[in-house]
Amino acid sequence: MFQYENWLKGVEKDMKKVAFILCILGILLVQFGMAPTYAAEMDVLINKLVEKGILTHPEAGKLLKEMQEEGNRQEATVREVATEVARETATKTAKEEAKSNLAKLPKWVDKIKLKGDFRLRYQYQDKKTDSGEKTDRKRGRYRWRFGAIADVTEDCQVGFGLASGSGDPRSTNQTFANDFETPDARIDYAYAQYKPFKWLKLVGGQMKNPLYRVKDLMWDSDIRPQGVATPVKYHWNDSDYFFVTPALFILDEYKADDKSDPYMFVLQPGIKMNINKSFWFKVAGSWYLNTNVDGTNFKYSSGTNTTDINGNLIYDYSALAIGGEFGFKFGGPVPRLIFFGQFVKSDADDNEKGWLAGVKFGHKVKKFPDWEMSYNYRKLEKDAWPDFLPDSDFYGGKTNAKGHEVAFKLGLAKHVDFAIDYYYTEKIDYAPGLTSEPENLVQVDLKFKW
Repeated sequence: MFQYENWLKGVEKDMKKVAFILCILGILLVQFGMAPTYAAEMDVLINKLVEKGILTHPEAGKLLKEMQEEGNRQEATVREVATEVARETATKTAKEEAKSNLAKLPKWVDKIKLKGDFRLRYQYQDKKTDSGEKTDRKRGRYRWRFGAIADVTEDCQVGFGLASGSGDPRSTNQTFANDFETPDARIDYAYAQYKPFKWLKLVGGQMKNPLYRVKDLMWDSDIRPQGVATPVKYHWNDSDYFFVTPALFILDEYKADDKSDPYMFVLQPGIKMNINKSFWFKVAGSWYLNTNVDGTNFKYSSGTNTTDINGNLIYDYSALAIGGEFGFKFGGPVPRLIFFGQFVKSDADDNEKGWLAGVKFGHKVKKFPDWEMSYNYRKLEKDAWPDFLPDSDFYGGKTNAKGHEVAFKLGLAKHVDFAIDYYYTEKIDYAPGLTSEPENLVQVDLKFKW
């Protein structure tokens, strides 16, 4: 019984000892984590506990070691948290500074849109002369264009563009030649536009052609007419609309009072409709009223219109034209099929007609692996149209020409595509005993847009 009571007293004493140590340890750990200056006081306190016999020397040493390790862990945690807070604060500050700097940029910067394109081309051309002799030519070429459009107000816009090439209005190509010369950039377009209503524009200057053109039978795609235009485009639902484009283009200017300036007035009404989800069409008629063209010799004439003995034109080439396209939308590998055509008749007495018919199918090329294939046949008689306006790639931009064009385009990436264009063309009328002077032209292009 006596031994049992002694054992019980020993256990009770040990439990009190353990409880006391745990309390002291908890208090000390809190104090140590909050203020490292308490470390010296803890040493003194633990020594007193050893002196009182509450702790043995090994227990005191172990306790001090554990407290030191816990303090190191807490210190490392504090440093890690502090570092993370500092990093987040620095990132937030940098973002706020960047946003503040952007906000400080002039407001006009947000109103300007930049765009451009670059094209590399290999071109092969062979032609038989009227005597039957064959000549060929190989060229490396490039085209560079860059433009900016600025919204001056909500209703007013000003645009300008620069391009490579010479002064020829039908070409912005630059041929690799002349000892690595550095050619000049030229004005491609420069215009001002006022849009008082959603459906009406008033444009003046040298502008992108405002007329609807099915293909380039009559207008080369590089031509930027000079003058004024007031396009009207009215939607009666999301996809269908009619349009009317009146325009006055100045063709030349003379200083002398005895010769009036030649100009072209155009009126083009048209309509675009979706019959259903799979079928649509677009068609437009055009009336061209030319004044003072008769008696003029234009600088960039192809030399194929009828002229007098002084080389001046004998017609005004006022004309009526119609052009249109209708298309089908499908699913599968060939998502669309489009047929298109054009017809023009001038006021000339003879050789006054021109027409084009073609088809294209595939995608509207935007990205890899979109593709499109097209074919057209055209015939443009000698005096059907002024010979300084048609596509310069089709028989050198001349009238009195007919032939075929086959083209293929493949998207390599977004805004990057590869294209091959082939023309076989020849004269319509030629002198007895001579050839029709057939011509083959192959163009291989790599295009980039931004």
